[in-house]
Amino acid sequence: MITISELSPKKRAFLTGTILLTGTGLACRILGFFYRIFLSRTIGAEGLGIYNMVHPIFGICFALCAGSIQTALSQYIASHIARGRQVFKTGMVISMTMSFVLAFLICRHAELLADIILMEPRCAPYLPVIGISVPFAAFHACINGYYYGVQKSHVPAFSQIAEQIIRMAVVFMIANYQISSGHTITVMLAAYGHLVGEAASAAFTLLCLYLFPPQSKTVSVGFLSPDTAAPLIALALPLMGNRLVLNVLSSAEAIWIPSRLQMSGLKTDQAFAIYGVLTGMALPAGVK
Repeated sequence: MITISELSPKKRAFLTGTILLTGTGLACRILGFFYRIFLSRTIGAEGLGIYNMVHPIFGICFALCAGSIQTALSQYIASHIARGRQVFKTGMVISMTMSFVLAFLICRHAELLADIILMEPRCAPYLPVIGISVPFAAFHACINGYYYGVQKSHVPAFSQIAEQIIRMAVVFMIANYQISSGHTITVMLAAYGHLVGEAASAAFTLLCLYLFPPQSKTVSVGFLSPDTAAPLIALALPLMGNRLVLNVLSSAEAIWIPSRLQMSGLKTDQAFAIYGVLTGMALPAGVK
């Protein structure tokens, strides 16, 4: 029987990284489950339903500017280790540029998105907060892609834990303060929790990038290299299309389910309460 110590360095790094990411992913799922329970008790099932309608907008933006770039970075850097830092800088420029454009569009047209796309005007106040979180998500996604590419998955793994723990801690403190002050807790609490989590993950990965750089000796010739950008975009586009389709379908589900429930005879608050129970409590407890 082959032990871990007998494996080659690449296989050992792959195996330990897989185990680490699986463990942290499971831990984040468990923490997220209890976080959803807390949200359901503070903002209510209806509020959770409204928040879950807003969140797919973030998913679409993440698919466009972050998720696909992260995977493309990890694949390209793994094949071109010597140019890792240059590839990372190029991916960062592309991703951050797209993320700022998307954040601006969400903040500028929040009411239009809420009225026409989501078909729920009450979502409008929360969209700018979600939009501001997009650049933070793109930032830490690029850094994580860099670490994945050099097979150092401990930083992305621990960034997930840091994001979840800091989000929960800040939301708990805000909720306790509002309750003690006699203020009403709204869906904005969940929106700010999302923003805080993304910002915390970005700060954590930036600190790790400074303290534990993935590579010590690399070829770097500036921030944006055309000969690097073209193959990186070629890798990212198919991934972007796949992620975009999945997130668009998820957004359609978030829009159609409450509207169908209302068409069946339920009131608006009842429809969103049922949708909040389904997506905020029932589904996270399952396989999804």
